[in-house]
Amino acid sequence: MSKAYAKVKMLLGKESKTDPGPDKICKATIRHWCEAMQDANPLYLDEDYAKKSRHKGIVAPPMMVQSCTMSPIWPVVKKTASPLGKAVQLFKEDGYFGIVATTTSFKFFASMKPGDRISQKVKLSSVTPEKKTQLGKGHFVTAEQSYVNQKGKNIAIQMFTILIFKPGK
Repeated sequence: MSKAYAKVKMLLGKESKTDPGPDKICKATIRHWCEAMQDANPLYLDEDYAKKSRHKGIVAPPMMVQSCTMSPIWPVVKKTASPLGKAVQLFKEDGYFGIVATTTSFKFFASMKPGDRISQKVKLSSVTPEKKTQLGKGHFVTAEQSYVNQKGKNIAIQMFTILIFKPGK
């Protein structure tokens, strides 16, 4: 058993503070997303069409939720590590420096609209004992990421699992 495993198990159920995304959702960002994904859904791009829908206006593609909370990559802003970040750091200090995302799933509850600011909270859900994989010995770590808008309305929950491993061992 790795030294970090017991420490990471103590983080199970721990939740980060709510961390607001850096920017509000806007039509330009929605358009850029749709261009990159080649998604021509008129709910995202056509104001007249979207006004006639149950949404009463343009909405953001649901999968934008994760990118709405990502910190800028430059300049680097020092943030408090989430329980998932702490788990990764503990395993890294114990020699597990390979990381690969293995699974993710989403449940969506509400649409995001221009002007919304999405916040995220991260809770460590599970960690496995060391497993032998084709990549090396490692641990599967799962986090639950909750997304809400500025009014506290639940937007989505994401389950995200990574394998953190010692390559080739």
